[in-house]
Amino acid sequence: MTQTKSDIVITVERRKDTGKGAARRLRQEGRIPGVVYGGDKEPFAISVDRHAVQELLRQEAGGNTIFLLKLKGAKQERRAMIREIQIDPLTRQFIHIDFIRVTRGHKLNVTVPVELTGDSVGVRHGGLLDFVTREIQMEVLPRELPDRIELDISDLDVEQHITVGELEDLLPPSARLLDDPSRVVVTIAAPRGKTAEEEAEEAAAAELVITEQAEPEVIHGKGRESEEEGTE
Repeated sequence: MTQTKSDIVITVERRKDTGKGAARRLRQEGRIPGVVYGGDKEPFAISVDRHAVQELLRQEAGGNTIFLLKLKGAKQERRAMIREIQIDPLTRQFIHIDFIRVTRGHKLNVTVPVELTGDSVGVRHGGLLDFVTREIQMEVLPRELPDRIELDISDLDVEQHITVGELEDLLPPSARLLDDPSRVVVTIAAPRGKTAEEEAEEAAAAELVITEQAEPEVIHGKGRESEEEGTE
C-alpha cells in the first residue's frame, strides 16, 4: 500500500483459481482472497496483501476509507472501499474481503460509528450512562461520507434518552438513515435503588447490632464474690 498527499493506493492481483485450496494457499502467503464488484461492471476475483488491509483499517475512517484500487499489471485505477471482511472467529485472521467500486453520484450504504461528546448533566446528578447504539447505518454520497457522528450529550438528564431519528440533523445533506428511527442510541438511567431483599438484609443486620449492644455485661469476678457471700 502506498499513500500520497490525497489518496491511498491499494494494489490487488487478479486470481484465476477461486477454489478453497487456492484461497488457503494465499492466506498462508500473507494474502487475502477477495472480490471487487459494483460500479455497473462485472465482479472479479482478486487477492490483496494482508498488511495493506491492516494499514487501511488504521486510517481515521477505518473500514469506510475510500482509496484508489489498482490492478497489478494494469494502468487503470478506480476509487473503492471495503464492503465486507470475513474474519475467523478463533484465529482472528482475515478470511475473505469484498471491495466495492465507488462511482461518482452513486450513494453508498455504510456503517458509521457514533461518538459521544460533552459531560452529561444526568451523569453529574448520579445517573448511569448506557451507550446502546454505537454505530448507525446510512446511505450517503461518497464525497460526504463522515468518519463518525459526534453526539453532544451535555444536556441529557436522568431518565432521558436520544434515538437514532434524533441524529438526522447531524447527518450530511445527502445522507439518509437506514436504521429504525425509534432505536435508542444513549440513555441516562436513574441510580439503582435498593431491592426489597437488600433492605431486609440491612434491617436484620441493624437489629442484630442493637440486640448485641443491649445484652448486659457480665463481670465474672464480682459474680463469684456474691456467690461466696451468699454461701456464708
